[in-house]
Amino acid sequence: MDRGKLKILIAGLLKELKTAPKVKLAKLILFSEVEHFRRTGKSFTGLYFVRLRKGPVIAFFDETLEEGTGTLWNKEISYIPIFEEGREKSQHSYTLIKEMDVPEDLQKTIAYVVSNYGTKSGTELSLLSHNIPAWKYSEPNEPLYAAELSAETDAEYFALVDLIEDIEEDDDEILSKKILPCLPAAQR
Repeated sequence: MDRGKLKILIAGLLKELKTAPKVKLAKLILFSEVEHFRRTGKSFTGLYFVRLRKGPVIAFFDETLEEGTGTLWNKEISYIPIFEEGREKSQHSYTLIKEMDVPEDLQKTIAYVVSNYGTKSGTELSLLSHNIPAWKYSEPNEPLYAAELSAETDAEYFALVDLIEDIEEDDDEILSKKILPCLPAAQR
């Protein structure tokens, strides 16, 4: 799978944020993909997410971060004391070192996401991601797609699942044409 668009999304977020811890970056990617789908009817990256215990994380996130480290962004490791456990935890933060061309529609999505979620911590964003119906009703390690992650309510999510089950053809364009009108948030 081509991870080039994920690199563009990461670079666009880091340009706006200046620096971001890894968990926060992962969650802002999630909210960017969801918002981009709501605005355009398409995932920007074309990648799926994986249902993890701490919320959905885009596929190939760690590999893409590693590929871009030192050429597109720098990684800084700091240590945070966890007093309850009597140990230190490492935190990876990323800072952009090489700008990339970010399409205008993605710039608008990133601006919206950063203005609405950029001041929240990674932990706060993780908790928000646990409210996404697709995460709540999926199994561990199950792939999740932008279309289903964009459902804001349980009712929207289950209506979407029913719709998808009725569609025999696995075509993103057909799915987005049928799904987008069902999502009230897509009417922005």
